[in-house]
Amino acid sequence: MGIKERRAREKQVTRENILAAAHRIARQEGWPALTIRKVADEIEYSTPMIYEYFANKEEILLELMREGYQQLMASMQQARLSTEDLRERLFRIVDAYWGFARNNPELYQIMNGLGGVPLPIEETARAGREAGMVSVAAVEDWAQENGIVLEDSFGAVELAWSLMHGMVSLTLAERIEGGEPRARRLLHQGIEALLTSGILQKSSG
Repeated sequence: MGIKERRAREKQVTRENILAAAHRIARQEGWPALTIRKVADEIEYSTPMIYEYFANKEEILLELMREGYQQLMASMQQARLSTEDLRERLFRIVDAYWGFARNNPELYQIMNGLGGVPLPIEETARAGREAGMVSVAAVEDWAQENGIVLEDSFGAVELAWSLMHGMVSLTLAERIEGGEPRARRLLHQGIEALLTSGILQKSSG
């Protein structure tokens, strides 16, 4: 490895350390407590060094939001490829979404404007739409196999997402009686009802 490549690698490692430190602080204290000074203290860097990589706290949050969506998209894509059964594929994607939110609650917060950290809607919408296309493809495959003409493929995914996000958020806030097992069962029932209700189909009129 040449000097140029080594320096680029060192910068990437430093950047990753900064993001990991911010994530740890959020896990311990919540996102509103995050500051550049705390990040610097966490990894024993000087504050000016942090500013060499990120102009402000918001840039750190945006990068973590993007990373969160990339991780979510990878998890859902893996679920999509895990079975040839197109109906089962949809439920595995739902479970992948749930698993990501459960295992990464802090990232899930900033990805969805929770935890007191509002980010620019255009940024979160762009990242969310890219991840959502994995679900759109799965829904379209299922619809084609069942001879269903969808009124709005992305709208169908948004309906499913509203169910998933609502149930996940309420569960994380411990607002669902019976906790996660009952919440996941209710979510599967909701998705099943959505698929069988005909609401996703294009009107003949």
